[in-house]
Amino acid sequence: MSTADPLLQPFQLKHLRLKNRIISTSHEPAYSEDGLPKERYRLYHEEKAKGGIAMTMFGGSTLVAPDSPPVFGNLYAGNDKIIPFFQEMADGVHKHGAALMCQITHLGRRSVSNAGDWLPIVAPSCVREEVHRGFPKIMEESDIRRIVKAYGAAAKRCQLGGLDGVEIEAYGHLFDAFWMKRTNFRTDRYGGSLENRVRFSLEVLEEIRKQ
Repeated sequence: MSTADPLLQPFQLKHLRLKNRIISTSHEPAYSEDGLPKERYRLYHEEKAKGGIAMTMFGGSTLVAPDSPPVFGNLYAGNDKIIPFFQEMADGVHKHGAALMCQITHLGRRSVSNAGDWLPIVAPSCVREEVHRGFPKIMEESDIRRIVKAYGAAAKRCQLGGLDGVEIEAYGHLFDAFWMKRTNFRTDRYGGSLENRVRFSLEVLEEIRKQ
């Protein structure tokens, strides 16, 4: 019988081979500057890579569109400014033999409108968010198409930045708001049945794969 610790054994994740099974999951250390992962943010993750973990996940939660502004110290991947910072971060982590992925999301109603470009927060239905107390604009199909594209564009920026993958945050954010009957009262093809309520999420995944 092998006495090797399974946590220290390599793991194959699709195309990505991890040197062990120890990862640091996505979280928000509030080290971002202007929505970007500058030196302090990069060094924080490099230190974990130096320590021997297989993968560090970051950017909890990195935002994809201007109507989901970085109001909680988030990173913002809604434009190309972030790509060189991703590249520098990827180089710093990869040189220690670790992989890195970024968590991307749209906050939906879990945000505020008096930040960033002062755009209205959006959600599948106008249900007030309990903590931040905003009343969201009901998403039109044009909003849905735009945000689906924004997810794909953000994922592409992660790829161009040399990252090894992306993670999508769902709980409490826009994905979750479409899934739950108590926050989705739509009567179109994005509401009602479970098939309809997961349609937005599946369209996002399809758009990311296209990229």
